[in-house]
Amino acid sequence: MSPSGRFGWPWRRVALPPVLAAALSPEEHVQVVAALTGGEVLAASRFGLWLVSGQQAVRWNWDRLSKARLSARRLTLIAADEVAVTDNGIVLLADLPPRDFDLAGASGLTDVVHARVRRSVAASRHLSWPGAGGWVVLRRVPGRDGLTTQVRLDPGADHEASGFLHAVAATAADLESELSAG
Repeated sequence: MSPSGRFGWPWRRVALPPVLAAALSPEEHVQVVAALTGGEVLAASRFGLWLVSGQQAVRWNWDRLSKARLSARRLTLIAADEVAVTDNGIVLLADLPPRDFDLAGASGLTDVVHARVRRSVAASRHLSWPGAGGWVVLRRVPGRDGLTTQVRLDPGADHEASGFLHAVAATAADLESELSAG
């Protein structure tokens, strides 16, 4: 019980920082906000995960988050940078180093992040290739119809290796046919 004699919630709702409210697009709604131990804030919206630090708000779009893992209130994220886009629209990505975020308390943030990252992936398959290789991924992108083909390149992979992009396109076509057959 709280000092007032009423039952209290074991958590407090974290307020939406004004800098984040100003950065949101009109159709973007925040699902959950979580405080971090360093005073920063993470917030999950329809389009991505926001990091608010001081007077700066930066968003990682869901289709650019490769992995999310929670261990003892530490959320580890691996985001990806766009390396190139092929003529047929395949997005080549390179993973960035992992980033750790220590959550200050209980929140539903990790559930939302895991669900969003998992749901954005319609299908995936690793493609080994001499001098190249990577995960061919069909992703759902919020606000867009259909699936986007991405390749999360293996470390050190040369996306210009002979025949690699053709093999990526063939793998993506196989994944699409498996989805439509299933």
